[in-house]
Amino acid sequence: MSPDQTSSGAPRRARDDGGVPYRSGVTAGSAPRRARRAPRLDDERRGFGASLGYTLLGAIIPGAGLLRARFRWWGALMIAGALILVAAAVGTFLYARDWLISQAVTPASLTALWIALIVIAVVWVTSLVVTHLTLRPRDASAWQRVVGAIVVAILSFAVTAPTLLVARRAYDQADFVSDVFSTGPSATKSAQGNPFGDAWAGQPRLNVLVMGGDSGKGRSSYLGVRTDTVILASINTRTGDTVLYQIPRQTARMPFPPGSGLARVFPRGFTDGNPLNSDYFLNSMYDNAPKIAGPNILGYQVANESAEIVKISVGEALGLHVDYYALINMDGFVKLIDALGGVTVNVNQPVPMGGQKDPTRGVDIPPDRWLPVGPNQHLNGMDALWYARGRYGVTDYERGIRQRCVINAVIKQANPATVVANYEEVTQAGREIIRTDAPSSQLPALVQLGLKARDQRIRSVAFINGQEGFSTANPDWNAVRQRVRDTLDPSAGGAPTTPTPTAPASPTATSSARSTASGAPTPAMQPPVADVDDACAYHPEQ
Repeated sequence: MSPDQTSSGAPRRARDDGGVPYRSGVTAGSAPRRARRAPRLDDERRGFGASLGYTLLGAIIPGAGLLRARFRWWGALMIAGALILVAAAVGTFLYARDWLISQAVTPASLTALWIALIVIAVVWVTSLVVTHLTLRPRDASAWQRVVGAIVVAILSFAVTAPTLLVARRAYDQADFVSDVFSTGPSATKSAQGNPFGDAWAGQPRLNVLVMGGDSGKGRSSYLGVRTDTVILASINTRTGDTVLYQIPRQTARMPFPPGSGLARVFPRGFTDGNPLNSDYFLNSMYDNAPKIAGPNILGYQVANESAEIVKISVGEALGLHVDYYALINMDGFVKLIDALGGVTVNVNQPVPMGGQKDPTRGVDIPPDRWLPVGPNQHLNGMDALWYARGRYGVTDYERGIRQRCVINAVIKQANPATVVANYEEVTQAGREIIRTDAPSSQLPALVQLGLKARDQRIRSVAFINGQEGFSTANPDWNAVRQRVRDTLDPSAGGAPTTPTPTAPASPTATSSARSTASGAPTPAMQPPVADVDDACAYHPEQ
């Protein structure tokens, strides 16, 4: 039998060099059709290093890794969406910054932001997981699977951590605005915020009453019954120039508008006829006036009747329309200052921390310690509180100056980086120390006005017993209103008049004539309108 024949005598099929039988249309040396099939595209990309590389690319550019997997359209949509968001953010920051700031204090916008950020984080992480699993080799070893999982986890954390942090800040901000600011209309109405126009058209000044509530032991009212600090901030809505008017806490006969329900109950002002009865001082009005006047004395409903009564009375006393109030718990003030990283002030005379002195009752308890004299003293929350409230052996005028210095320092020194880094602490402290009737819808306009005021020098007018004809026991309110008008220039849109520069009193003169027989400082210590920066500068007494 021939080698070219089978056992049955049939000729054998010729084979090529590779041992493959010849077929019709197939020549020697050609590859079979199955062997010549091009490998699938995914097979070329299923290298372990490539899968990690594309996953990393997807963490840098959202969706970029999906372009090399089976989800090209999703990847293209994610990249386009990311580019649109970045372009919109840059454009808004450059050309619509006012609108951006206004949205940062709008609860609805903040809520939408933190929800959107969470969705973005979930979609982004999902794209990373899908990219890696799609491009990873099918026969990946156990160690490759472990390494891949670790890399994906690290990249997922890297992209979600900042996104979720911003979402948390937006959530905290929305919650803070809702807690602190009114959601309904105030009893007094002001301009509605319009970041694209004149939010204060027709309103030359915004007047805000700032009250410091002293929530000491045995006091029952919300945020403290003793509003020992009463300052009205009158802000020029065009320029941001601000004048602070401070009325002494022991002022009697606080007036009410003629014809009002309060005026019918207190026809001679808030008094029982005895100007020395502390239950009828200004600092007792917040707690006592509603109790004495009875329910529904205002004739309309407000969230805080006590604050509304003080607001009405101070406005009548100064001859100004008071738009809003801000009630600050001075004890909670400690947390806010600590959250802001402290505050720096000049200490011009030793400041008592604690102590009590009441000659009428024979009480003389020395302070625990004193804040020493010195320039640029950086105070923590507790020291800043005593800097503002310490009264042992000093006059209310001196104490009032320190309070205005603290307000000025917080306004000027609030560091945005510190606020952002400690935002949860700042917002938590804010919830505990402040209440206001300013509606949240007004916040965009108020923020813009606050930015103007921050860059201006603040001036102050303090009404001192025995000075400029003012008496805490029997105030001449007509004279007070005239003095307020003299410090404002209506023809310039309510801009404060420029005070005559007053050199600081010499240490000898100041210390030797600090107080008169009535306990008030001498005229040399009290210019008609004081520049707060000058009053708070370093000029120590001896």
